[in-house]
Amino acid sequence: MKRNVILTGMILILLAMIFAGCGPKMANQTQIDQLNELRNAADAAESQVKECQDKIASLEAEKAQLLKDIEELKKEIEIYK
Repeated sequence: MKRNVILTGMILILLAMIFAGCGPKMANQTQIDQLNELRNAADAAESQVKECQDKIASLEAEKAQLLKDIEELKKEIEIYK
């Protein structure tokens, strides 16, 4: 008997919470707009990251070429000594 009373009370509390608005709520238009702005900002940031990674790769290739040129110039200097 006591178990049934407790179980019924818990079910009533749960139903009251659901109908009182404690459940999930839908986003309002302001929140949707903010989400879209943040999504656009994230996309822009990802684009910038990709550009930076491409720039890094380009600079590393240029550095490798310059180091190779330096070694060749050092060899030429040794020849003329």
